[in-house]
This record gives sequence, structure tokens and C-alpha cells, in this order.
Amino acid sequence: EKSHYIVERGTSVVVFPLTDQYEVYLISEYRYLLDRVILGAVTGFINQNETPLAAAKRELQEETGILAHQLEEITKFDLAASVIKAKIYVFLAKGLEFGAKHLGAGEEISLVKMPLHTAVEKIMLGEINDSASMIGLFFLDKLRRDGKL
Repeated sequence: EKSHYIVERGTSVVVFPLTDQYEVYLISEYRYLLDRVILGAVTGFINQNETPLAAAKRELQEETGILAHQLEEITKFDLAASVIKAKIYVFLAKGLEFGAKHLGAGEEISLVKMPLHTAVEKIMLGEINDSASMIGLFFLDKLRRDGKL
């Protein structure tokens, strides 16, 4: 008899605010699990009875204060194919308007703007290394290079 281990995690969203000059906004945030500050995408769980689009809009505004006039799902993926069961929706945010953040208790988040190509370089240097941020940034960079962004 074979044993299987399954860790089920809530469905989440990853959001990449992008300017017309292909500058991406990332966040710098302390992550308890890793016991360090990481640089990555805006992320968050989808609440019960909430659509991925609504969650992306909410998380973006809560964590960065950004309101996007255009939010588009660009891909979705499964976090893993073995032990962890979780779906992640990736969104592109454009038409950015800046307002106040609405951080949760204990959240300390700084907004970091950089050219998309610099973010990709940071992946290659190991400075951005969470899977959702890496996948989303590589996906965006490919869309940019193909003239589809």
C-alpha cells in the first residue's frame, strides 16, 4: 500500500502593477516562515465567495494603496504537482492610481518600483526567489518581449 501526503492550501492571487514604461511594483515584506525580508509580488488568499479578480483588486489596494483601472488575469498555475495542492491566479494591473494602504495587523510592507528587466535580473541573482513571483515576472517579461503587453 502506498501513502500519499497532501497539503491543501487556499487559492491565492499574485498581482503585478506595471507602468507604461514597463516598470513593475513589487513589495518588500518580512515573512515569518523564512524569518527574513523578501522582495516579491503582491499576493494574498481569495476569501470565501470572492472571485480571483475581486481578490486581486482587494489585495493590491490593501498592500500597496494602488487602484488599478485595468486588471487582467494573465495565467494561473498549480503551486506543485505532488504534496501541495494550491491554485494561483496571476494578474497584470495597469492604469495605476495611488492612494492609502490598508495593511493588516502586523504587516509591514514597502513598495519597490523597478524596470521589469531588473526584476528578472534579480531572479537570476537569487534576490527574488519565491515561485509565484518568479513565474509571474518571467511570464510578464515573455509577454513584453513578444509585444503582447
